[in-house]
Amino acid sequence: MSDFNASGELAARADLCQELGDFLGADKLFARAFDAQLDYDASDIGSLRWLTARRVENSCLEGNFKKSEKCWQHLLRLQKSTLGSDSRQIATTLVEMGIFYRGEGKWQQSRIRFDQALVIQQTDFGLEYHDYVVTLSEKAHLYALQGDQKRTNALLEEALQLAEQRTNKWHESVALVLRRKARCLIEWRHPEVLEPYLERAIAILSEENKLPHPEIRLCLSELADLGLARGLYRRAERLYVRSLQLTEPFMGSKHPDSIALLEKLAQLRRTLRKYSEAEAHYRKLLTIYKQKRGSTAPEVAHAMFSLGSLLTESREFDQAGSMLTQALKMQETILGPHHCEVAMTLYELGTLHMATEEFGEAEAEYRRALEIQETSKSCAPLAVADTMTGLALVHFARREYEPAERLFIKALAIEEAALGVDHPRLISTLVQLARTCDVLTKHELATRYFERADAIVQTD
Repeated sequence: MSDFNASGELAARADLCQELGDFLGADKLFARAFDAQLDYDASDIGSLRWLTARRVENSCLEGNFKKSEKCWQHLLRLQKSTLGSDSRQIATTLVEMGIFYRGEGKWQQSRIRFDQALVIQQTDFGLEYHDYVVTLSEKAHLYALQGDQKRTNALLEEALQLAEQRTNKWHESVALVLRRKARCLIEWRHPEVLEPYLERAIAILSEENKLPHPEIRLCLSELADLGLARGLYRRAERLYVRSLQLTEPFMGSKHPDSIALLEKLAQLRRTLRKYSEAEAHYRKLLTIYKQKRGSTAPEVAHAMFSLGSLLTESREFDQAGSMLTQALKMQETILGPHHCEVAMTLYELGTLHMATEEFGEAEAEYRRALEIQETSKSCAPLAVADTMTGLALVHFARREYEPAERLFIKALAIEEAALGVDHPRLISTLVQLARTCDVLTKHELATRYFERADAIVQTD
């Protein structure tokens, strides 16, 4: 076996270890793959950088920032010793390091790496303006994450002007800057203002390349996210599907990008009540997580929870109960009996038993969920409100109207504090509270709650 094949074989074995959750074993194999590639061809910096990036990804999954940082530093020292300090290859590695530090919230280290890369790229600007403008826009993203809008806009303006001046405004470098501009500004502008940047980037990249450009799939996914934020669900669905069709064949179904897209598509199709499609996505996710992390991993339990929740909504109660019960047992074992995810699964089981009119089981599950949520600081307030509402509905079904009223009032107060007094989410709670007050002959109070609900409906 040649050294080159040895490197590839070791990397493939490392991938398998990573899928099984053996991050330490994967790290050792990636390190051996790097050494094998180094022995075979130390000048192939692209392969060495790819192996470094894979090892860094593995260390990040392991939660070991220091090990990730040392991997990049080792590659950088190696490059400087063999290529000199002003190589464009070194600039590329510095940009990767800048992105890595940015992702870890290490703002100063990230800025230093971007600045070092820009100095190198600027010396050869005549030929390498493409790399320079992309690095400028990556640095702009750093400032955007820090909330520095002035510097962000200045760098984006400079990057886009340089890219357009050097081309016919219909070039890959323009598209890459446009995508990064949309990512930078997404927190500051309305989605409809950002969409043209991504649409133009997609149009440019589609024309520039016969094969799909790697960033087209990212543009499509980000454009779908914007459509989802605007409530354009059908448009978002089409874009997620197109992005997934470009991601899975090239990255594989187990790649984090493929998984993230599949999760978004599953949730969106559930929202659209396309239950059969959503169920197929959730079952595929469950299979992938079992293959990647083993049958007892937290991700498997969460996938079971998601599938069980969907099956409850689509009224497949027997399957839903089995799936949610399995998820609950796994979560109690992995996370402990007082974790917020345990409370979420208990709430879903309560909802299931309410639908099948098994009120005793529903009450017990809601009460246990509420106990966990009220004693934990990490559970979302709106989740507490949901559980209170569920328990109130149990009381209402049993004609226990006074305890139902008290719980509806508490849930409404939580929702108002979290969302304001005119949010559409309040409509359901207001209506339930009005009906409860009506039964208790508190007709004037019931009328006020109904009027509040109507007012929100009319302004929504």
